[in-house]
Amino acid sequence: MEVLQIKKKALNAWVDSLIRGDREVVGVVRKENRFVYAPLASAADLTPDYDETILPPKKYFLPVKETLLSYTSGDPASCEAICDSRPRVIFGMHPGDCAAVALLDKTMQEVNTDPQYKARRDNTVIVGLHPMTPYAHRFTSPVVAMAGYQAADLMLTGLVDGSFAVEVVTEKGRALLPKKGAVKAAEPVMKAMEKAKGAVKNKLALNKDPRTLPAFLNNREKDPVFDERAKRCFSCGSCVMVCPTCYCFDVVDEVELSLKKGVRTRTWDGCMLQGFAQVTGGHNFRKKPEDRFRHRIFRKAKYLVEKFGLPGCVGCGRCGHACTAGIASPVEVLNEMA
Repeated sequence: MEVLQIKKKALNAWVDSLIRGDREVVGVVRKENRFVYAPLASAADLTPDYDETILPPKKYFLPVKETLLSYTSGDPASCEAICDSRPRVIFGMHPGDCAAVALLDKTMQEVNTDPQYKARRDNTVIVGLHPMTPYAHRFTSPVVAMAGYQAADLMLTGLVDGSFAVEVVTEKGRALLPKKGAVKAAEPVMKAMEKAKGAVKNKLALNKDPRTLPAFLNNREKDPVFDERAKRCFSCGSCVMVCPTCYCFDVVDEVELSLKKGVRTRTWDGCMLQGFAQVTGGHNFRKKPEDRFRHRIFRKAKYLVEKFGLPGCVGCGRCGHACTAGIASPVEVLNEMA
């Protein structure tokens, strides 16, 4: 893998040149002492040393709410698919978020391709960034970091002198690089890059390789940890709504009062919400909070890993921060079980 080095000034000039181009350029910006992904007006708005964003960059591939199609009744009736495929660059995605996109690529494209997701994904270049700031809820895992390279086109690492090492992962990433400013990294820069990748220490550390977790969870469906933690669960769904690997959604038709026109919309949904597993007739397959809590942990640490070979929890820590009851962190649950 080719490694380049770019100075901060040249990086900003590169970002500004992309903003002036024909792509939407998204990056992490500060908003009221928190960080969010948002379109950039200037490279000066870009904040590389953030801890974690409120929502994951998943929202640019699977929006919180989107219109899938519009239709009209009458004779003849008509239906038109709606697909947002604007070209986009996303700067500064941590390896965990990149790993989450790698998982979404498999779930949304591998068997039954979702056209809206595919159009956005094909037209997006991902510039990853190794964390530069500690975050109390994040945990580290080399497996997650390596999975991130399956989705990233370029991967940045901040160096002590203020410059950045740039790993060229794909040809799409190479085509995005500036013509000036990025130079071949010397051997000392390569060593500094590897050192910087592991420099950020976190309060939580995953004590297992995620690929061993399915076997660890065998025959643990009745572990008392689930019931004890679920006693404090409000079933608010905050944990799954901020998760970068959750892809459950609800589809609703919104029809005008005239009944002549309508749109079909898709919105985020989540397994921790009380009515998620309720079906016609009123039966709920996961009526109790402990049933939903158990399902979430098994899905993150067992089902997705077994099906796709990628971690279902990428250690971003958003669920641990968003949970008002302080029970949601998968790594805390698994450590307690162990």
